[in-house]
Amino acid sequence: MNDAFDFGLILKGLRKEKGWTQEELANKINKESSIISRYEKNLQSPTFDTVRAFSALFNVSMDYLSGMERQSNISTVGLNEKQRNIITQLIEQFRERNEITSKQLTDKQSCLLGRILAEFLK
Repeated sequence: MNDAFDFGLILKGLRKEKGWTQEELANKINKESSIISRYEKNLQSPTFDTVRAFSALFNVSMDYLSGMERQSNISTVGLNEKQRNIITQLIEQFRERNEITSKQLTDKQSCLLGRILAEFLK
């Protein structure tokens, strides 16, 4: 699946916001924890009824779960390929950063910061 439709990422984010493990979420919808893992990795798609159960459980629309309702869009129109690559990596690093609590920059983040500065100083 591509970034435009990443059910697994959406589901994982909602689950983590609640502070639930995959097992806890599975218990709430009468599924095995392994199926939650498969959903989050986009290895398997849930049935309509399962999506409806997630929608009710997390109090979000089915459109939100399907990636059709977005909080915001980021346009890369007018950027060159190198700049689009940097933006994509920056988004990935913010997502990774939100999953860890360390206040230290990772090597990837430090490198990306250097690339951003270099691009702006051209």
